[in-house]
Amino acid sequence: MSIQPEISDSGASAGALVFLRGEKDADLAEINSRLLREDGVAASVPLFGDWNILLRLAAKDQDNMKQLIETRIRSIKGVAALDAHYRDETWTASNESVQNAAACAVLDVDSSHLAALTARLRAMPEIVEGNVTDGGKRIVLFLKGNSSREIRSVVRGEIRLLPGVLRVKIFNAMFN
Repeated sequence: MSIQPEISDSGASAGALVFLRGEKDADLAEINSRLLREDGVAASVPLFGDWNILLRLAAKDQDNMKQLIETRIRSIKGVAALDAHYRDETWTASNESVQNAAACAVLDVDSSHLAALTARLRAMPEIVEGNVTDGGKRIVLFLKGNSSREIRSVVRGEIRLLPGVLRVKIFNAMFN
């Protein structure tokens, strides 16, 4: 499995990042193939860990987004669980692509620290993209590094220690 080239979601007013877990014996390649044929699926990133696939979704509004997630994606044979994070704000590092990322991290955050926290995260060279989600309660990051060890060191030694970060979960990605 590989990431689909990103489709611009500039015409969309609703965006989400959705973690998907397949059933125990599910054919993840087939699930990924079906997902990539769905309107609104802008990208699919295979993951290692608790979740198998991370989806980037775009829709014209929240109602269409909820229909995409709850009706179309959840009904695909072999999908066991979904964890949706509705995007409030996205930033990217200049001259970087999510395809340069080797991992993603989900931060549970204290929203009273959001402005200062996002300013610090934007300045970190290891972060390719950041997404504020769930009304400012979470941030989903795409990170780059020379190795998983290096990325984990940055997350555990720097990001986790920033004021306002409550909890961090890291997922290694299978990018090309």
